[in-house]
Amino acid sequence: MNMHYRVTKLRCGLLLLVLWLSACASQVPQSIREAPAGMPSLQQVRADASHYLGQQVRWGGIIIETVNREDATWLTLLGRPLYNSGKPKITDDSAGRFIAIVPEFLDPQVYAADRRVTVSGTLLRTETAQVGDYPYTYPVVQSEAWYLWPKETEPPYTYRYPGWYDPWYYEPWYPPYAYPYRYWR
Repeated sequence: MNMHYRVTKLRCGLLLLVLWLSACASQVPQSIREAPAGMPSLQQVRADASHYLGQQVRWGGIIIETVNREDATWLTLLGRPLYNSGKPKITDDSAGRFIAIVPEFLDPQVYAADRRVTVSGTLLRTETAQVGDYPYTYPVVQSEAWYLWPKETEPPYTYRYPGWYDPWYYEPWYPPYAYPYRYWR
């Protein structure tokens, strides 16, 4: 009986360990988290795209436009530098625009403008389109993996102590014991 109790306890412990480890697993695909070896940057490809056709890339950025076609969704992205995790940085630095072809339907309300996306795939070709009156050459990536990063909300307002002491400052909502130097309250 004692041996059976130990085995059952061990099985429950292993089951809890497996459930805990699976809960900690990342939802971000491996090909998004890790850049391919020898991957060209968006700047390099825009300078000489013919040299890099067929290579694996991992690029990310901010969605400019989402267009659903008959067999795929075309995401026009403004490229941004990536963190090591593959998440696009919030910055004004950009290497340019590119198009990611995703082989399934993506809802334009979910994949809306100004959302951050990272794609991983093969560099197919370039396409020229107009940005205003300017003819712009877009590198086109056939996406094999993509990840829409969750929206980040601003943290709630928190009071930051200004770092100086004003002896005449009066805060009527704090009780008198909150500030021992306010003995006159």
